[in-house]
Amino acid sequence: MKILLANKYLYPRGGDCIYTLRLMDLLKQAGHEVAPFSMRHPENIKTDFDEYFVANINFHQELETFNLLGALRVASRSVINFQAVRRFDRLIADFKPDVIHLQNIHHQLTPAIIGPAAKRRVPVVWTQHDYTLLCPDHLLLREGLVCDRCAGGRYYYAVRHRCKKGSLAASLLAALECSLFSPRRLARWVNRFICPSRFMAEILIRHCLPHRKVTTIANYLPATDFKSDRRDYFLYLGRLSREKGVEILLEAFSRLKGGRLLIAGDGPQRRSLEEKAAEANLDNVEFLGHVSRSAVRELLADCLAAVLPSTCPENAPYSALEAMAAAKPVIAANLGGVPELVEHQVTGLLSEPGSVGDLTDAMALVANDHHFARELGGRGREKVLVDHSSERHYEQVIQVYEQAINNKSNGESSGDCVNRQMTTVGG
Repeated sequence: MKILLANKYLYPRGGDCIYTLRLMDLLKQAGHEVAPFSMRHPENIKTDFDEYFVANINFHQELETFNLLGALRVASRSVINFQAVRRFDRLIADFKPDVIHLQNIHHQLTPAIIGPAAKRRVPVVWTQHDYTLLCPDHLLLREGLVCDRCAGGRYYYAVRHRCKKGSLAASLLAALECSLFSPRRLARWVNRFICPSRFMAEILIRHCLPHRKVTTIANYLPATDFKSDRRDYFLYLGRLSREKGVEILLEAFSRLKGGRLLIAGDGPQRRSLEEKAAEANLDNVEFLGHVSRSAVRELLADCLAAVLPSTCPENAPYSALEAMAAAKPVIAANLGGVPELVEHQVTGLLSEPGSVGDLTDAMALVANDHHFARELGGRGREKVLVDHSSERHYEQVIQVYEQAINNKSNGESSGDCVNRQMTTVGG
């Protein structure tokens, strides 16, 4: 089978990127031909298809100094990236894929690249890594509270509240893209939407997508062994931004007697978090910044437990899966798709979202009972090996590909009228 994978980054930048790279390797190992499509970036892995990639876009830099010319330039690429449409069309024509599997394409590649696929009648599968189909800010969060007011097409709420980076310009552009490529419209051209969690699948079906087009396939991890088992610190691994709840983690940790907390990751909140830790005299908290994938393995191998205190409804965080694969208990907020990975007092501990006291109690429990922590971690690893294996994931993805190809040949989501409408927008 010839498979075209599209993701806006092609280096291990975040969960969507890591998944794309792992899936590409998994499919190649099974004997399939795989072509990636992405933006150019100095950290990208090298491929035989780099010539098709589009110019790199850094919206954060371009929106720092807002002016009319800059706004028009950003808008012309963040809503419909015509260069991406042209190059994607050329790649489809040259590679002739049997199926196209989209990953995270919003804002940089834009959903307009579906146009060439519709025009050439190539079936499209799309994995949803965040909530952009429902929320222009992709988090389902506003002012620290879960919010789905934009779901169903009411995207003006995001503009009114400047939900995207606190910026009117960024919020307007994100809302415009969501309006132009509404979920119900996209569902006419996408054969299957893959959701890594039941939570995401249910909320998409409830608000905007037909049930028959939504499939749940859990993320997977390649089989890995972890040799060290020192268990002497708590570990937070992820982005340092407000929705991740690291402020809550610092407050909860300050209430424990002794121990260490390592915070691995970077983001817009790093400086304020470091200042908060310094003001509280938390000398046993260490900020490591961005760490390599090999360093992540070492940190997981030696930690007591991984902590995910997010205040937003996470979809299916890799940080939880990776900790479980390392046989370490996960202490996480009981929100979103996380409870599908972490079963309370079985593979980890769930705390009330935003509750400092609840999180403190959970951390104290594993800190004071290492035997219990080992039991949780062992069961977590068993769950990953069975439910999140590469073999199971491969079988499920290939089944979706085959269904999409068969349904496309039978006329699903096709038709000259639909193709004309999509290519009017996308190419």
